[in-house]
Amino acid sequence: MKITYVKNRLQTALAEASPVMAQTSLDRAEALLAEMGDDCRQRLDELLAQFPAGLTGDADAMRQQVRGVYETARRMVGVGTVAGLPEVDVVARSLCDAADGLLQRDKLEWEPIRVHISTMTLLRRTDLPAEAKQQLLTSLEALRGKYAAPAPVKAG
Repeated sequence: MKITYVKNRLQTALAEASPVMAQTSLDRAEALLAEMGDDCRQRLDELLAQFPAGLTGDADAMRQQVRGVYETARRMVGVGTVAGLPEVDVVARSLCDAADGLLQRDKLEWEPIRVHISTMTLLRRTDLPAEAKQQLLTSLEALRGKYAAPAPVKAG
């Protein structure tokens, strides 16, 4: 019995490809990532501009505004990482947790939302030192913990 192996065409093509072709591909990929990063930074700016300046109106209107904050923050998750600002994703997730907690408890407080939005605006700056970013995230974690915990179950 004779066994015949079929040549793997992809492996053959890659083996025959010149190093220049591989480097060109890497250069193109880096250029595309940089372009995507610019687009994502622009998208972050657009989403940041969608946040309200405060909660206004009656309780139903304020609840709707908090839901809008949650949805905007949810759309931000993932965009920051591609934009080269992964800390913004962390804050966007934290804002989702806080807004969800506020809605669960029916507490319509602006301050935790404002702090998250201000933090995202600060983290949007690329010249912020790593230590300052970490300090902001650490402080925000305590705030998130205060507002994001699930509402207590009522007996009866």
